[in-house]
Amino acid sequence: MSKSLPSKNIKIFGICLFSFGIFLIFLFSWKTNPNVGEYSFLPDWLINWADQYRNNRKRTGVPFIFLGFLAGAYLIYIKQKSLRFWILTGLILVLTVIIAELGQYFIPSRDPDPKDVLWGSIGAGIGLLPIFIFYKITTYLKK
Repeated sequence: MSKSLPSKNIKIFGICLFSFGIFLIFLFSWKTNPNVGEYSFLPDWLINWADQYRNNRKRTGVPFIFLGFLAGAYLIYIKQKSLRFWILTGLILVLTVIIAELGQYFIPSRDPDPKDVLWGSIGAGIGLLPIFIFYKITTYLKK
């Protein structure tokens, strides 16, 4: 009985961490000023990179790389072998990007951008796909 308790706690922690990541994405996407320089908890190098005009679309993908990686690691932890769950996770990440961009429609100083949806989706794929491939290769090699 005690073996399932830590497992359940880690599952809950994983879901909370994933939910917190989505919350942060919405927080950054729905602020009136798209620059992240006002957040002192972010490292200076990240603020400098993210606030450059040439990176304003690419930066949309960055949190999704980490969120995709986190989601993939969680799926491995809970031993989800089904391709259906991996695809569903990818769709949830893409849906998160779409909701974040659509929310900008209601903020007077912001505009939704389809290219941000593309960059966010690419970021989610970059985070999720390598974990999936690694999982499939290691599962195949164990046989």
